[in-house]
Amino acid sequence: MTKSQNAQGLSIQQAIQNALTQNPMMQQSQAMIDQAQGAIQEASGNRLPQLDLSFGGMASNNALNVFGMKLNQGQANFNDFGVQQFFQEAGPTFGNLAGASSTPPDSLNHPGWHQNFQTSLKLSVPIYNGGKISGMKAQAEALLRAAQSGDRAAKQQLILQVVTAYAGIDAARAFVKVTQQAVEAAKSYRDLSNKMYLQGVVSKSDLLKSEVNLGDIQLRHQQALDQLANAKDALRIVMGSPGNQHFEINELIHIDKLSGTLEEARTMALRNNPQILAMDQQIDAARSGVSSARSVYKPHVNLMAQQDWNSENLGIKNDSYTVGAVLNWKILDFGARSGQVDRAVAGLNATQSNQQMAINTLMSQVGETWRAAQLAEYRLELKKLAISQSEEATRLEKLRYAQGISTMTNLLQTQAELDKSRAEFLQAQYELILQRATLLLMTGQLEPDAISATPLTTQSSLPDARRSALAQPAVLSVSKVPQ
Repeated sequence: MTKSQNAQGLSIQQAIQNALTQNPMMQQSQAMIDQAQGAIQEASGNRLPQLDLSFGGMASNNALNVFGMKLNQGQANFNDFGVQQFFQEAGPTFGNLAGASSTPPDSLNHPGWHQNFQTSLKLSVPIYNGGKISGMKAQAEALLRAAQSGDRAAKQQLILQVVTAYAGIDAARAFVKVTQQAVEAAKSYRDLSNKMYLQGVVSKSDLLKSEVNLGDIQLRHQQALDQLANAKDALRIVMGSPGNQHFEINELIHIDKLSGTLEEARTMALRNNPQILAMDQQIDAARSGVSSARSVYKPHVNLMAQQDWNSENLGIKNDSYTVGAVLNWKILDFGARSGQVDRAVAGLNATQSNQQMAINTLMSQVGETWRAAQLAEYRLELKKLAISQSEEATRLEKLRYAQGISTMTNLLQTQAELDKSRAEFLQAQYELILQRATLLLMTGQLEPDAISATPLTTQSSLPDARRSALAQPAVLSVSKVPQ
């Protein structure tokens, strides 16, 4: 009672809002959108010039490397070619000119260690890449649209889970009341049979039967209380709320019956179902992937401009410039390119097949859910009538037993039928909510504004107390109301 008094009222719209802002499913969905946006930015950036700055240092005693370093640094001189050694070998009168000419220059062949620090600034300009970058951008844009449709699908799936859990709490609360009524009835039967036993009207077996029945009903009542606690935990998880947060639902959910025919519902599902729409965009992305893969058969043209600085010590000096254009066209690769394209085409075919299978499954599920919703509505009316008849049958049987013209067994059977009718009424009402909400999910219409509610009230007659809820609720994967 203390927890109930301190608990805050929770409407269905508040529960949906909490789930959409706190449930990890939506965070994961947003991450997919962010990834797709990053891919678009990457593809767009690849179409623009790129400027790279690099710095490196090296030391070597390799003759070619050392001479190249000196040339870049502007330090090369004639002695690097062994001019001084040549004159020494030739002599003052150049009498040994032939021998000097054949003498290997030590300063050129064995220069010793030399070091160079190079700073480079390079500008790369893509001109034509066979449509590869355009294909990559188109693919990224299609994947973004698919992620946005997936986000909408995740949002609607989460709303379905909230409606399921919220309606589950409502059904569990009502079932607690049903079992409480059954406990009170079982106590009255126990007291009545005890009174009649003391008067010698019935045997002790009747009294024992009534006591056993009371124990069974009390156990069912405790199970109903446990189920109510479990249903609240389920809603807390969906909303991403702390486990110690106390709340009480204060509304009955209404979901209107989907208008039109079954075929119209199937058409709407094909047009609006976000998962099918996401697959459409995935197919577009796969087509762009094929186009990008085929770019390997086309030439690639790029421009570049580079400025270098080379110095024996740290610093920026001795600058030089390089400009150029490169055309790259692969002529023969023994099937590597065709394999890449075939793989992209196979991915497109697989995506198209997956979509067709998803459409076939969706069409079947729409029909199944449509018929299940109609059946739940019909069952609800029958169970409402069954409660009225069972209540009257129980009242008459109790009078017959009090007059000694019936048995406790008959009385308990009629009471069991009444309890069963009440439980089946609640289950039918819950199933109607689930099926209608599921149908809205499949047709892509399960948005917060599609769910209405009325304040929760408490009345004595079960069908009357919950008549406003007959309007229509629905959802997936929820625990059954115990029967």
